Amino acid sequence: IRQPMIVQLSKICSSCPKILTGRQTRYCSRKCHNADSNVRLQNYELQQARGLSRKRELIQLKGGKCELCGYCKNIAALCFHHLDPFRKDFGLDIRRLANTTMSSLLLELPKCQLLCHNCHSEVHHFEDKFALAEITLSPLL
Repeated sequence: IRQPMIVQLSKICSSCPKILTGRQTRYCSRKCHNADSNVRLQNYELQQARGLSRKRELIQLKGGKCELCGYCKNIAALCFHHLDPFRKDFGLDIRRLANTTMSSLLLELPKCQLLCHNCHSEVHHFEDKFALAEITLSPLL
């Protein structure tokens, strides 16, 4: 009686042409794992997209508009203002949004107020709005 021959297909590393052995399931080494994940996660375009996606999500959690004036036309004009600078662990800019875990971002969010850039500037430089009243426009010569 002839036994059927069982052919086992070898798995190949996702990053290089090496054959996987033992308990390896996707990569043959840590070097290949890091190379592949860097290509997938750390390129500039993906970081920008991840940062913008998270910014949209955080903006929605804060109400979707400036908490002082109600501006909501463009998310690029909205920013997160820390109410107490001494409790601030990190800023919520696009780069930080892309490279920080969502759980850490959600812990930082309650410390912030969603403001448009105009209101944010006025909050930080409130004394300058009195200087605007003193400026007089001179006619063009």
